[in-house]
Amino acid sequence: MASINTDGGWIGSLLSLCPNQGFWFVNQCDDISFTFDEPTNLARRQVLSPSPREYNQSSKQAFYFIETIVGIDIGDWILAYNGDIVIGARQWTGETIDVPAMGDDGSNFTEGYITSGTVPQFKLLQGDKLTNLTGEVSTWSDNQFFMVKSLMPMPESFSLSAAFPNPFNPTTTLNFAIPVDNNVLLEVYDINGRIIKQLHNNYMPAGYHKITWNADANSSGLYFVKMISGEYIKTQKLMLVK
Repeated sequence: MASINTDGGWIGSLLSLCPNQGFWFVNQCDDISFTFDEPTNLARRQVLSPSPREYNQSSKQAFYFIETIVGIDIGDWILAYNGDIVIGARQWTGETIDVPAMGDDGSNFTEGYITSGTVPQFKLLQGDKLTNLTGEVSTWSDNQFFMVKSLMPMPESFSLSAAFPNPFNPTTTLNFAIPVDNNVLLEVYDINGRIIKQLHNNYMPAGYHKITWNADANSSGLYFVKMISGEYIKTQKLMLVK
């Protein structure tokens, strides 16, 4: 369990320090003053439910403090994975929660767990339904805290959303989604069908993405953007007004 001090106070599942327990303190300030009065009552103020998917405690671990998840309900579970192996879990309480991610410490109990430089995969467990989540997640390193602003379910299909703003001057943003890791090609054409700009042509991970086109060097007029990813092809109109 872990807690972190923010501008809004302490957040996380660790609510009190207990005698005969071990703790790590991570200080990111120049100077601190810390005082702890040993409690006379050893009972915890919060009892954590056992994880529905088993994983082993490791001497190497990190915590991801997740602020929001689209579609989650109180009582649902957030599971951390390294590949197909569960490395941590925490039940959603309705507010920012710390999800542990256990690392490979060289023992047989943690074989296949996450290692430095690898990004854990988070999944949402609702009843028996397991959903892959996507968002900006930091690479794992031992004994660290990471903040995750938001996670959302992985897209189920390819899509290219309407550009915004449109009409625009001189920049517009293209939002698109891909349900699997795939190559994404984004090209801009003029009204005569000539390619004037290749915005992207590279492999991308599954999830939601956005790319901005700066048309400052182009003349006012009607343009077309085309997205190709696998068998998915979508074209939409863009109006540049200067």
